[in-house]
Amino acid sequence: MPYTRLSAALLLSLSLAACQSGDKPADAAGAGADAAPAAARPAAKPADPKQTLQAAFAALRKRVPDFERLGSEHLIGDLDGDGVDDVVVAYGDGTPDAQMATLKKWAAIMSRPGGPQLLPQSDTADDCVYLDKIAGGKLYLEVPDICTAARPKTRDYLTYAWNGKTLAKIDSQSADARLRQRLGALADAFARKDKNAILATFKFPLPLHSVPVQGTALGEQAEANKDTIDRAMAERHFDDLFPAERLADYALLLGEVRALQPKPDAEGGETAVGQRRQGEETQWSELHIDWDPDEDRDEDNQELIQARIEISGGIGKDVKAEANTLGEVLDREQASRRVYEEMRLFLIDGELRLQLPNGAG
Repeated sequence: MPYTRLSAALLLSLSLAACQSGDKPADAAGAGADAAPAAARPAAKPADPKQTLQAAFAALRKRVPDFERLGSEHLIGDLDGDGVDDVVVAYGDGTPDAQMATLKKWAAIMSRPGGPQLLPQSDTADDCVYLDKIAGGKLYLEVPDICTAARPKTRDYLTYAWNGKTLAKIDSQSADARLRQRLGALADAFARKDKNAILATFKFPLPLHSVPVQGTALGEQAEANKDTIDRAMAERHFDDLFPAERLADYALLLGEVRALQPKPDAEGGETAVGQRRQGEETQWSELHIDWDPDEDRDEDNQELIQARIEISGGIGKDVKAEANTLGEVLDREQASRRVYEEMRLFLIDGELRLQLPNGAG
């Protein structure tokens, strides 16, 4: 079984006897020798990724001889702009007699002309991190809420970048801050009708039954394509996925809720309600966030779903915006001249995933 974040978490959850190791690995020698800017070095010839990994693992074994014993995962990519791939490894940690890891540490190994350089132990305060990606010369990590949980939820998102001497943390974002930032970005995308940014909220290919396009040109093409919709098809028939009214409703709703501040509600989630006068009518909007969604426990689910986000709204005379019971919700809808099309999104791997109406079930 590949050692992924989910499989690692399932292994970690089985450990009962392991405890945190107190060992502190020695820092790599010669860190100052490679402090010169990447631009000052001659362009290096790309290496075979397999050889790069083998050399990096050999360097890490000098610090942690049995780093693979309790499971490991890795990323490969250029971290310092010299055109040569570097390696980051996350590995399980525990007592010598532990059968499963209780902690997850990480190490960065830079590719150098004289051989791989193992950087000094990083300044991550947490004892458990998961690797996300290397992109644009930056390293992205995730810190889970509980390292040994079967389905850990990300608590913080960390970003590291090369500063000329080592990898330094340049950003830390909580899960709540990430969600709000992504909602704001999506609001901007809908406001400017940015087709690419909007379609990025889907995971292609899409099953035909998951989106409301039956009877449209997109639906017909999907039927001829084994009932699936690929990205190119969605781009060609964007208006079938997002008719003018849906596009306008979503732009309006996202614009209304982006500044709301959700508070804990009776259902264990967070809710915020907004309203403003539009002539003689009241326009209302509601943002609800569930940080422990039922969808994450679905037997068929293969992803870690961080949160479910529901956004609704409407407009009408004498509408009471705040609704705390099902009866009040129904009264609010009945009093509305028009109820906007509800949005449902999921936070998965730190990004928003949009679910259109007939996939909302």
